[in-house]
Amino acid sequence: MQLMPGTANQLGVNDAFDPQANVTGGSRYLRELLERYNFDLVKALAAYNAGPQRVEQYRRVPPFRAPRGYVARTVHAYNIKKLTQ
Repeated sequence: MQLMPGTANQLGVNDAFDPQANVTGGSRYLRELLERYNFDLVKALAAYNAGPQRVEQYRRVPPFRAPRGYVARTVHAYNIKKLTQ
């Protein structure tokens, strides 16, 4: 997981370099984003990468290379994993 300092602080993660605290906080954050966007995985992933304010500003995945690439790679990897199960 990758938590920005402000997000880590909001989640109560005191040491983002502690693997257990990082994964616990990052997982909780992703769950909060999924709930916020009614379990729309694409919007939740975009918010995880670019920030919720950007997703709300554009009402979709922000039109920037980094979040678009992140969402595409993550959804693709998820779909491949599901197909192989």
